[in-house]
Amino acid sequence: MTEAVLRPPLWIELPAVVAGALAGALFAQKRRLDVIGILALALVTGLGGGILRDVLLARVPLALRESWNLVTVAGAALVGAFFAEAANRMKLGLLIVDALSLGLFTVVGVQGGLTTGLPVPTAILLGIITGVGGSVLRDVLVGETPPRMLRRGPPYATAAALGAVVYVGLVEGLDVRRPIAQISAVIVVCLVRGVATWRNWGTPAPPDLTPKVLRSRDHSPPTRDPTTTEDGETT
Repeated sequence: MTEAVLRPPLWIELPAVVAGALAGALFAQKRRLDVIGILALALVTGLGGGILRDVLLARVPLALRESWNLVTVAGAALVGAFFAEAANRMKLGLLIVDALSLGLFTVVGVQGGLTTGLPVPTAILLGIITGVGGSVLRDVLVGETPPRMLRRGPPYATAAALGAVVYVGLVEGLDVRRPIAQISAVIVVCLVRGVATWRNWGTPAPPDLTPKVLRSRDHSPPTRDPTTTEDGETT
């Protein structure tokens, strides 16, 4: 399989890197990190998901082989470092950047899994890992416990999973052209994140079914003991 087949389209990968790096830089600015800290978080947020994807696919990460990735991350980090106040005033814009980053990286990951011949469930999992990988690495670096992906709140990994399923369903199930499927999956992720944030929806905690199971067992009808008739037969 050639490198051209394995490589995601630039029109998807470049916005994903820019959105992720800018989100990481603003995240670092809020925590009053220095320039090196801002650059580090922009790097792991913008390129972490892609690096995880390539490592899982057993290939040298594209982010380490092409200089434009580092230049793009550095530019986004500088914007986040020196224009943070202006950027933070645009809360809607930041939410869009965050959702776009998640959606674009998810599409890049699931498409990479499909082009390498992975089974559909594995490709969906790779898309989720690629989508949330950068933010998880960022949270680990700053000591956020647990990472945002594991907290209750507006769907994050769930939104990535829905986007990955939509992409796979359109491409593999309905034979839709890839650009249309890519755009549709990103829109789904952005809508899920946007509506959940607007309505203040959170991912529910799983209920403990143990009391219900035990209660149903307690109220189950008693088993009938076998009785012996006069003829000595058991009924």
